This record gives sequence, structure tokens and C-alpha cells, in this order.
Amino acid sequence: MRVYVPAVLSDLSVPLPPVRGGVVAVPDAAMSAEDVEVLEDDAITEAALASLEQVREEGAQPARIVLAVDTPTSTTLSPGEAIEANIFTAPAFEYTWSDVAAILVDLPDAASAVSAVLEADTQEGADEAVAALWEFSLAWFDRSERPDVLALYKG
Repeated sequence: MRVYVPAVLSDLSVPLPPVRGGVVAVPDAAMSAEDVEVLEDDAITEAALASLEQVREEGAQPARIVLAVDTPTSTTLSPGEAIEANIFTAPAFEYTWSDVAAILVDLPDAASAVSAVLEADTQEGADEAVAALWEFSLAWFDRSERPDVLALYKG
């Protein structure tokens, strides 16, 4: 099962990835491959929103980060609360960097858009800032590229 775990930049510099809840897409058997891809994209979006909450809570560098984690074979997860149709919360579980299939992250040029979301002081302002932020796609990195992702933000 693939779980999309929200993260912050500092999570990429530690020996073990963060243990926190995530988001899981649970397609039904009748869905086409294209529908499943859209569903997974929606799950990533939900995890990216949760990442923004983590950034705000921790005062971390402004970037949405989502870890696409394939649960270890020894881990059995039951989807939790429904976020929307076929998208559910996932409980926190332990895993290692070798279980991370990909790191999805904002490139530095999105930092001002992320900051605008974090600094919004009204719901309308937040909604507008989030809409503007979606103009920036998350970049895909292999887990082996963690140092490269960190280097993007050191400059």
C-alpha cells in the first residue's frame, strides 16, 4: 500500500524518516488506470496540504514535501477516516528510507507562494494563496536524491 506522508525539509536530513500519519488512495476495482492516477494525485494534494500545516506548526522552511511510502511488508494498515471519496487518512507507522518510493517537493521558486499561504490572515486570503500555489507542481525525486533536495534549499 502506498501512503503519502507529509513532511518538512528538515525531515530529509535525519537517519530515519518521520513517523506521522498520511493519506492513502483506495481505488475501487471498476476504476481505470487513468482514474487511479487522478485519485493518487488527489491523495498527494491532501498530503501536501498537511505538509503546509507541519511547516506552519514547526516554523520550517516554506516548502510542501510529501514522501510516497510503500508500506513495509510487515506493516498492515487499515485506512482511517474518509477525506473524500476513495481517499482516507492513514495511521502513523514506522518505515525506513528504503521504503520511500519518491520525494515530492516544491522547488525553491515556489517558496514565495508557500509563504503567502502561511502568512494569509483570512480564509479568503488563504484560499486565494492556495489557488496560486497550485500553479507550482511538486517535483519528483528518488529517495537517493535527498542530499540534492536539501542542497536546493541551502543556497
